Formats: sequence, C-alpha cells, structure tokens
Amino acid sequence: MKKIHLLLLFLCFNFLFSQKEKYFPAKYVLKSSKDTIKTKILNIGLYDNDEFSPATYIQQITVLNSSGKKMKVNENDIKYLEIRDLKKVKRTFVNSKSVLPAASGLLQVMYSGNKTQWYRKSDYTGSIYTYETKNTDYLIMRKNKNINEIYFWAPGVKAQLKEIFGTYPDLSLLIDGMVEDKDLVTILERYDKK
Repeated sequence: MKKIHLLLLFLCFNFLFSQKEKYFPAKYVLKSSKDTIKTKILNIGLYDNDEFSPATYIQQITVLNSSGKKMKVNENDIKYLEIRDLKKVKRTFVNSKSVLPAASGLLQVMYSGNKTQWYRKSDYTGSIYTYETKNTDYLIMRKNKNINEIYFWAPGVKAQLKEIFGTYPDLSLLIDGMVEDKDLVTILERYDKK
C-alpha cells in the first residue's frame, strides 16, 4: 500500500512539474546594438505555458540562438522587446530608462496615444514556481509630462483616474464600469480624440 501511495505521489509530482517548454516568436534589440534579433523566447508560465507570463522577461529572458541552443539575456540589456504569444497577442516592451529615468528593467507598452501613454512594470518575488507578480502602472500625460503611478487592481484607482479625467463626465462613467485592461485602453482612446 505504501508503494502505491509513493508511486501516485511521484506521478503527481512529475505531472505538475513536467510542463512542455513553449517558445513564443519574439524580436529584440540590445542597448549595445541597433540590430533587431528575431528569435524564439521561452515562456515561463506558472500553470500553463500557452499563456503569456511576465516571468518570461523579468530579470532575464531565455532565447534560442541561431544554432538552436538556449541563451540567457539580462532584462537590463534589452532596449526593445516584442513577443507574440500562441494566442497571437502581440506585447511590446521598452527599456524603462527611456520613460522613467529612475527605474530599471522593461516596461510593457499598454497604450501609446497622442495625449497619453500607459506603461506597466511587472516584478515578482519568490521562487519561479511560487512567485507573486506585482504590477505598477504608469499613466503619462504628454501635455504636462505628468507621471501618475497607479495600481490597476487597487481599490482607489477609479477615484485616481476620475481626478485625472475629471473634466470629462463621459469618461467618468466609463471609469465606473472599468474591469479589465481593455476598458482603460478604451478610456484613453476616447480621451485622445477630445
């Protein structure tokens, strides 16, 4: 009986931690070069490697070089990164020094319009299998170059956004109904048209 329990425990452990590696098409530019490197990047998903995870690029990325061997590239050495996941969603990242001089690493470009820009900085703590991702969002108003640090899922974010866009009642109504990232993108697109 003990052997069966041990065998089941071993099989469950192997099943949990034996995800097949998934590579996403990507291209990046290093700070030290102007060449665009097209490659495949290893996705590091917590439960599912088919879905994009910020752990893919935090601290370092694992890419396949031209001969198919794995190679590590530090996050701080990257100037520009573009990833297309298996669901065909394109994500663009820029070096944070170009946007926020005091920051380091990569920022995900969530929206870039005529009047506003929205960037997301992801960090994690813990081991790769138990990490917790913390996102900090930066909303930049181009006119006065104001940088607003927001936490998209924090309780006070709607009040903060209403303060920023307070002169537009139609945007305030949209802010009240905001649930996902795409809702904020819709708000910023409408603001850009004003």
